[in-house]
Amino acid sequence: MPAPKGKGILAVGGVIVDLIMHSPDQFRVVNGNLCFPFDSKLQVEEFTFDIGGSAHNVAANASSLGSKTYILACIGDEPYGEMAIQNLKTYNVDTKYVSKVKDMTGMSVVLIHEGEKTILTYRGANDYLGEEKLNSKILNGIGTVVITSMISPENVRITKRLVDEAQKRKIEIVANPSISMVNHQPEALKYVMKKSQVIIMNGKEAQKITGCNSPQAALEKLKSYGAKTIIVTLDVRGCIVYDEEAAFHVPAFKVKVVDTTGGGDSFTAGFVHAKARGFNTLEAVRFAGAVAALNILTPGASTDLPTEKEAIKYMKNAKYNYVR
Repeated sequence: MPAPKGKGILAVGGVIVDLIMHSPDQFRVVNGNLCFPFDSKLQVEEFTFDIGGSAHNVAANASSLGSKTYILACIGDEPYGEMAIQNLKTYNVDTKYVSKVKDMTGMSVVLIHEGEKTILTYRGANDYLGEEKLNSKILNGIGTVVITSMISPENVRITKRLVDEAQKRKIEIVANPSISMVNHQPEALKYVMKKSQVIIMNGKEAQKITGCNSPQAALEKLKSYGAKTIIVTLDVRGCIVYDEEAAFHVPAFKVKVVDTTGGGDSFTAGFVHAKARGFNTLEAVRFAGAVAALNILTPGASTDLPTEKEAIKYMKNAKYNYVR
């Protein structure tokens, strides 16, 4: 059920100010943990200030690609919140459903080591997104609702009401959580997935929410939620896809990774945009992969976001990374 032509995309969830630091040589990865000297002062190699958060990233990317996008989120009533609003407006995202609250805008310190990220997050204003932020007009003109990471009790209540109303109106629902929602609100996530036409998550998230020990087994179990399309992303190995009876693997593009922050969100934006434009599922996944590849070539989640034309050109010319 792709979004009807001319209908908008509503991204629901977080807006975060990202302080991105590229790690010095003293950082080490030990048993999957990023480690650095205790009680010391380290000089970082590079520092970037950016606006992110899953809902922000999905909305900004989809708008840059050419979709009409809206965002339902909360920010702080302070300079960081205003910077987030201005960044969204730079990409022509409609911000009329963004509310200012008395807490700080969400903040993250993103540590980049060898292209991969470790994120320390303060959710702040994001946790205030609750039922009182809903109104009867929010879903007017919307073809697709993308539910990103919703964690607080207030978040859960508004999420359930929103997906219930979207289901009544036959609006496409895309479940696109983060590991935080998987860890802290698994039952709420399952509620959303049961009402979703599309589920997109990475392998770690899929295995955790299903209790399976492999992405392939997790994909099989996710079918029980009834979504028509399920995508489990696997970083450099591409993604595995289920689409109404057929299952297949799509390799990732070969790319020199600079920063993976926002890569998954840009993939989701690319997929939703492409499906709304009439691409079949395989074409939409390849297009989404191109959008994600272009995103991780630059530091930050919302720097130099690609247009549809740029993503199509990249998709046609880039090489695939055939790793299974």
